[in-house]
Amino acid sequence: MSKPKVLVIGSANIDLVTTAPRCPKPGESLIGRSFATFPGGKGANQAVAAARLGAETYFAGCVGDDAFGEMQRRALTAAGVNVDYLKLDPKKPTGTAVIIVSDEGQNAIVVTPSANLGIAPADVARLGPLFDGLDAVLLQLEIPLETVEAALDMARTRDVLSILDAGPAQAVPEDIVKKAALVSPNETEAEAMTRVAVTSTEDAKAAAAALIKMGAAQVVMKLGALGALYMNSGDSFQVPAFQVSAVDTVAAGDAFTAALGVAWRGLGPRAAIRFANAAGALATTVAGAQPSMPTRAAVDQFLQERDVS
Repeated sequence: MSKPKVLVIGSANIDLVTTAPRCPKPGESLIGRSFATFPGGKGANQAVAAARLGAETYFAGCVGDDAFGEMQRRALTAAGVNVDYLKLDPKKPTGTAVIIVSDEGQNAIVVTPSANLGIAPADVARLGPLFDGLDAVLLQLEIPLETVEAALDMARTRDVLSILDAGPAQAVPEDIVKKAALVSPNETEAEAMTRVAVTSTEDAKAAAAALIKMGAAQVVMKLGALGALYMNSGDSFQVPAFQVSAVDTVAAGDAFTAALGVAWRGLGPRAAIRFANAAGALATTVAGAQPSMPTRAAVDQFLQERDVS
């Protein structure tokens, strides 16, 4: 693949991560095993992942004028992400995510958007020149929906591939679903969008079909251990997952989405999804959000080893 150009418009949070034997029940207190602070946020995670996977990467978002905001800016810059379009909100704090990770590697997350809500449609309008020559624009749902829709509109007018990572889980207006070139939810997010509970491959196909009926042009569903399911109006196929020893599933979906954006136009759907599955799998083997985003060399080696075996 030639070096793609990717723009990520989305959230930048700081993750406050504690590990515990399991996620607590309502009203229950548990003794945690460890605590750490990491740069995170679905948008910033995807920007870091895209840069590490070899893309010329730009990030547009908003952080507070505080220590967490500076921490995020430094992390993005260190990963090679262009932060010229990262706004500073002098009144609101940087967004945070409180994350509990169980011994099995599963997680529960509470996100407080704060400054992330400061990225507005007017900011998207100012990104017009940047859209020229883009291979993909990546979007998520941790910023205002009107901003997401404005970015999808601009992508359509500039003939840029738009990938909507439909997280965190919520109902999404059909206008947004219709405007995205590719919609990529996980099981929980798909259920929030379609009211189809996803517990099996057949459920996933039903949820993807419901998204197509809502107007989605293409759907890539992230199914964890079941891999990923692709569907458009005339075709569908499943790409199996890679088996790894998971340490922490936080941001694995972000690594997957970034990999789709990096590889989609160069490799095509099936190979791009396999590439994304590899990136997502590798992300689960390292603790933390942005620290777990794999490099292109790591993904290529991972795939080569499995091709040989």
